[in-house]
Amino acid sequence: MKNNQKIFVGIGSGAIQLGLWAYQANLAGMKIILCDVDPERINQIRKNKNCYHINIAHFDRIVSVKIGPVEIYNISIPEERNRVIGYIGKANDIVTAVPSTSIYEKGISDLLKEGLLLRNKNSPVIVYASENQIRAARTLEKLVFPSGGTPPFVQFCDTVIARMGGVQSDMKLIKKLELQPMTSGDKEAMLVEDFDKIIVEKEYLSRKYSFETEFSRFHSTDDIGLYEENKLFGHNAVHSLLGFIGKLKGYTFMSQYNGDSDFGYIGVDALREETGRWSKMKYKSSKEEIVTENGYESWVVQLCSRIVNPFLFDLVDRIIRDPERKLGWDDRLISIMRNSFSVGVVPKRYALGVASALLYQKNLTKQKALAILENLWVKSDKQKGKIIKLVGDAFEIVKRWRASPYKSLWQYIGVRSQHSTKQSNDYA
Repeated sequence: MKNNQKIFVGIGSGAIQLGLWAYQANLAGMKIILCDVDPERINQIRKNKNCYHINIAHFDRIVSVKIGPVEIYNISIPEERNRVIGYIGKANDIVTAVPSTSIYEKGISDLLKEGLLLRNKNSPVIVYASENQIRAARTLEKLVFPSGGTPPFVQFCDTVIARMGGVQSDMKLIKKLELQPMTSGDKEAMLVEDFDKIIVEKEYLSRKYSFETEFSRFHSTDDIGLYEENKLFGHNAVHSLLGFIGKLKGYTFMSQYNGDSDFGYIGVDALREETGRWSKMKYKSSKEEIVTENGYESWVVQLCSRIVNPFLFDLVDRIIRDPERKLGWDDRLISIMRNSFSVGVVPKRYALGVASALLYQKNLTKQKALAILENLWVKSDKQKGKIIKLVGDAFEIVKRWRASPYKSLWQYIGVRSQHSTKQSNDYA
């Protein structure tokens, strides 16, 4: 290791860790330490001279990038786990990027605690949680230091990661796009967009210590909750909405929405009218630009152009995976419907997404579909009846649209509203 070279420790080796955090750490010249429990991924990188490749989708081309050398360890092996603990004791930046916060209790919190307690009291470090769940850092901190007493030189920070993309496993597509596989002989390639901005909770360590992060693409904020909710109830919600409808349209990639009027009338307008009106009202006292009319519209335009990036080839099946979780009472679609209703907005576009999620899985009757939906909700409140009614109306519309000659769902709704007296007033 070079003199004064700072250490980055990444826990997890998925698309966010390898495609964003380690990539940025590599650009910063940091010593990269990765750990996971996936022996296949670990061995592939080791056999590839401790390097791997990612492919970055710009709006006009795809560029392959080599990352490494890195050190990657299997923390299910005691000797390798101890090496990681030692690096945690010396790291400048630590990032968790695992599928869910529920995994924290399966060894990650203990790993961090053992490593952090090795640190010199004058050696500050930030642990960034990037699990795409609200207040993930608070959850992690409580598990690492359950009785409180987080050392003053340690800070846990929430992050908001909006980068899209993931692993491509279709060899024909990989060859067609000339993607660089992750490692030599690998049958998968990682394709991610070039957007690399990371929203982070404002750090306070520099007030007392000479702490400085090596990451240059941070936007630091005192209002991380605003960005967490915009990500979940805006970005993630509209992604799911369009993904489920896109599945019914037969789309393979999200970029197939280019030229589809439903992208604007359903997707873009859901962000503007349903997420936007609630978000701007809730956070109207925030000083962040994104809550202003111009700032929010700029965010919508940028996000939507990225969703249909023709070089990203973002898989619809990736977007709609784990539908039961995404239809949960506190998850993206139902939560934004609840939030919209709370400010007097009828979330009719998001209801179409929920109905599409129920329809693509099975050929259900409305009664069975709504029963399935209710069974997914461990808890609910007084808004439940309004949500069930709206989703039921949306279900009937989407089901009839699928049997119609219309390619556009929104056009079909418009035509029906002109000729049907039975159409729901919400869709008139």
